[in-house]
Amino acid sequence: MKTRHPILGAATLLLLSQALLIAPAEAQSAPAIIEAVTIHPPVAARFQCSEHPLGAEDHVPDALAADCVVVRRTGGPNGNLTSLYTGDGSRNEDWHSWREPLLAPFDAVVIAIQINPESTLPGIRGSGRSSAIGFQQLVDGQPTDVHVAYVHVREVAVSQGDTVRAGDPVARIGNNGSSFHPHVHVGAFRGELMSEDAVPLQVRMDLAAMGRLLGTVGN
Repeated sequence: MKTRHPILGAATLLLLSQALLIAPAEAQSAPAIIEAVTIHPPVAARFQCSEHPLGAEDHVPDALAADCVVVRRTGGPNGNLTSLYTGDGSRNEDWHSWREPLLAPFDAVVIAIQINPESTLPGIRGSGRSSAIGFQQLVDGQPTDVHVAYVHVREVAVSQGDTVRAGDPVARIGNNGSSFHPHVHVGAFRGELMSEDAVPLQVRMDLAAMGRLLGTVGN
C-alpha cells in the first residue's frame, strides 16, 4: 500500500548521481571500515549480484553498489546450470531479468524518479541518464539519512512523494542508460545529497525475507 508523504519536497536523481564521496586521507594506514544496509530483496525470483569493490567508484550511489540479475536453472547439460538468458541473449526479452517486478528496499519515501524511455540492446552500452528511483528510508514513520537508488528501471509504478512498504512493487527491471543488459543497479548511501560527507553503504539482502519469497521459510 502506498500513500503520499506530506513532509519531503522535490528531489532529483541528478543530485543522487552528483553526490561525491571524499576518500579518507589515511586509507592506506588504517583498515577500511565499510558500513552496510540490509534491504528487502529487489525481486521475488532467484537472483545474483556482482558488487562494486571499495575504490572502484568514488561517488555515491555507485560506490559499493550491487548489480543484480535474475537467474534460472535452465542452462547447460540437462538444464541444471544457472543461466541469465535464453538463446543468444541478443534481445532484451531473452533475459530472465527483463521486466521482472522490482520490490521496495525498505519502508521508504520515494524522493526522486527519473525516466529514460529508450531501451538499450543487450551488448551495447546505452546513452543518456538511466531511469532510476530514489528511496529515503523510514523507521517508525520518520525519515532517516539512509538512501537507496534503483537504476535501469522501467514501468515505474510509484510517484515522487509516495510512501512504500518493504516489498511493495515499485517498477520493473529494464535496460537503459549506461547498461549492457537488463539488470537492476542497487546503490546505497548515508548522508545528505551533494554532501562531501555522504558515505556509501554495502548492500546486504534480508535473507529471511528472501526465504519467504522463495518459499523456504514459513510466513
